[in-house]
Amino acid sequence: MTGTHPFVLAADVGGTNTRLALCNGITVDTSTVRRFPNTGFNSLTDVLHAYRQEFDAPVSAACVAVAGPVRNGVGRLTNRDWQIAADALCAATGAAEGHVINDLAAQGHALDHIEGQAILGPDLPDKGTRLVVGVGTGFNASPVHRTAAGTHVVASEAGHVSLPVWNAQSLALAEAIARDRGFASVEEVLSGRGLLRVHGFCAGPQAEALEGRAILERASHAPDSAEAAAAELMTETLGRVVGDLALIHLPDGGVFLVGGMARALRPWLMGPSFSRGYLDKGRFSDFLRTFPVALVEDDYAALTGCADYVARAT
Repeated sequence: MTGTHPFVLAADVGGTNTRLALCNGITVDTSTVRRFPNTGFNSLTDVLHAYRQEFDAPVSAACVAVAGPVRNGVGRLTNRDWQIAADALCAATGAAEGHVINDLAAQGHALDHIEGQAILGPDLPDKGTRLVVGVGTGFNASPVHRTAAGTHVVASEAGHVSLPVWNAQSLALAEAIARDRGFASVEEVLSGRGLLRVHGFCAGPQAEALEGRAILERASHAPDSAEAAAAELMTETLGRVVGDLALIHLPDGGVFLVGGMARALRPWLMGPSFSRGYLDKGRFSDFLRTFPVALVEDDYAALTGCADYVARAT
């Protein structure tokens, strides 16, 4: 692909895959979207070079959303030994301007341009603090503040706080995780690998080893199975964690669930298990009902957010 009009190159770097696209302004050119499995590359620079071999259009700016902390312009993946800095990003893409941001920051910047499917609560308002919750290879959550100076997404590592315990089953799960991992964190349940762990817990030591897709497929057709129990337990746990985060951040502008695992859990999010966990806050249950919760099904949201970030920065 060649041309004279400069594009923005956007990259969404997760723990498992990297997705890239060229953007016209804040519009993702879906014909240029490509996904690369991270296991096939030694670094993000190698992924960028592979993409540029196919799409060599002039790039005025590049923005990478990294599933991990970003400090002093350098992003580090939490679940893979990769890092990327703005100068390396420019060198790999030919862009004059490079930006490295957290993946939830990208999702936060996309919220003005995408829609979410309501799960519970009132209609999504146009103002107020938002909360974006990412459930994918890992877990994280960040408040999104809209100010006169622009959109500000607060960095956090919410996936590494303590896993909630509310009954004998959740206590047994937390104890099993702590024995295996040394500490029972939220991400050990609310993530891709978390689904496998919860399934093993529900099915027992003789459980058949299944991939996440197969677990949810079986769960959807066998409501009395260990797989269905795992999906219900994982979704109720998500509801409880999101409810805790909502009470901390008071997201009058809505809660937005994003990420591959969140989308995969859609049938259970729309059922009673999520709301049961979310609203189990005693006298604050009715208060939580005032915060709308939506599922973002746009798989390109982070790419849109990268383009929006560039547009606001220039």
